[in-house]
Amino acid sequence: MNSALPRHKNHPDQPQPIKPRRMAFDMSELNEKFFFRGNPILSTFLYALSASFPDGERFFIDAVRHYQKDLKDPVLISQVRGFIGQEAHHAHIHDHFNERAETLGMAMTEVQGIFKKRIMMVQKRLSPADQLAITSAIEHITATVAQWTLENSESELTRGDNSPLREMLLWHAMEEIEHKAVAFDVFRQTVNNETLRIRWAKVVFRIFWVQMARAQCVLLWRDRSLPSLQHVREAWQFMWGENGMRRWARPELDKYLYKGFHPSDIDQSHLLEGWHESHPEVAALQIA
Repeated sequence: MNSALPRHKNHPDQPQPIKPRRMAFDMSELNEKFFFRGNPILSTFLYALSASFPDGERFFIDAVRHYQKDLKDPVLISQVRGFIGQEAHHAHIHDHFNERAETLGMAMTEVQGIFKKRIMMVQKRLSPADQLAITSAIEHITATVAQWTLENSESELTRGDNSPLREMLLWHAMEEIEHKAVAFDVFRQTVNNETLRIRWAKVVFRIFWVQMARAQCVLLWRDRSLPSLQHVREAWQFMWGENGMRRWARPELDKYLYKGFHPSDIDQSHLLEGWHESHPEVAALQIA
């Protein structure tokens, strides 16, 4: 997939400012271990994602911040500040969620430790350019999953969810889309190596899901939980059924592998317009 991708010209004439929003989620609402439909597989998938966020977000910040001094474009410089503010708050919020999950018996500290060791290895062994390419690729994953989340917030993310995670996911998804191009634009303005960008994306798009599955296995093993066949069927449908998250995301992720791609080629602006009105329950939790 190295041929040129036709440009869709969805780049905004005037990039919108990226605003960190401070949120107040009530973590005491997480009081059921397998909160998502009572399904251990689906619940541990969301736990694994949350466990990866705090150190993952800090890795993204470090990767972008390394090149911050080399930037000349005042708009991008401002967007980087917004990106750092958003990602730092994401890490903070998910730290609290993970702490609450630990009190329910989930091995979140162990799983976070596994993610942290892998991140430290990447930071030790790979160049800043490699780390920024990895960050840009993961940001495309999060923006893609964010689109699916926002577009399916009523049909998929409300049934059987007894936790603050639904509101957290909607807020997190919206901000991921808002800053989806920042790491990419920093990479393009500083490293500007399409071969490196695509090479790392091919690796990341495979490893990401494997790492999530491994984290789920650790969580299930430590809890001594054995999912039923019904749980397996439901999880498969959620991921790979018609409009399932991974089935839908696959071609969206592949768009990144074309030379000349830019995140704004995928128009997700409709998901950000009027989000306060679309999700008043989330907007009500914003404190700053």
